[in-house]
Amino acid sequence: MKNYVIMRLLATVPLLLGISFLCFVFINLIPSDPAEVALRIRQTPIITEELIAQTRAELGLDQPFLVRYFQWLWDCLHFDLGVSYTNPARTVLGEIGRCLPATLELAGLSLVYVIVLSLPIGFLSAVYKDTWFDRIMRGFVFATTAMPVYWVGLLLIWLISIRLDLLPTLPISSCPHSPWR
Repeated sequence: MKNYVIMRLLATVPLLLGISFLCFVFINLIPSDPAEVALRIRQTPIITEELIAQTRAELGLDQPFLVRYFQWLWDCLHFDLGVSYTNPARTVLGEIGRCLPATLELAGLSLVYVIVLSLPIGFLSAVYKDTWFDRIMRGFVFATTAMPVYWVGLLLIWLISIRLDLLPTLPISSCPHSPWR
C-alpha cells in the first residue's frame, strides 16, 4: 500500500507539469496581445508600437516561448507568481491573499449548506424509497447534475436574489446598508 501511494504521488509530478504546460500554451493562444491589453487597462492615451514593445519587454513577453514557460515554472516553484499585467504595483500572490478569505468563506458556507441539506434529504430518500419524495429528489439531483455548475449558479442567483429577494446580488462590501454585513 505504501509503494502504491508513493508511486501515485510520483505520477502526479509529470501530470502537474503537463497541466501547467497546457495552461501556459492556452493562455498564449489568446489572440490579443497582453502588452496592448495592459496598456489599454492602464488607460494609456496613445498606444504606439514602441510603447507596446517596451511593455512586452517589461512583462517578459519578448522572450521565446519555452524560455518564458521555464522561467514561469521556476518562479512558481519559488512562490513568485509575478506581478499583475494590468497593475504592476500588485503581485499575483498578494491578489490571491487578498481574495482568499472571501473564497474560503464562500467555500465553507457552501459546504455547510450541502451537509445541512443533503444529509436529511438523503436520509429521507433512503427511508421513503420509491415514494413521491424520493422520485422528486432523484429527478432534481439528476437534472441539476446534468447542467453545468456555472449555469446552476446563475439560476440560483436569479431565483434566490432576484425573484425571492432573500440575498443581495452585490458583494457585501459594496452594500453599505446590507443586513448581511
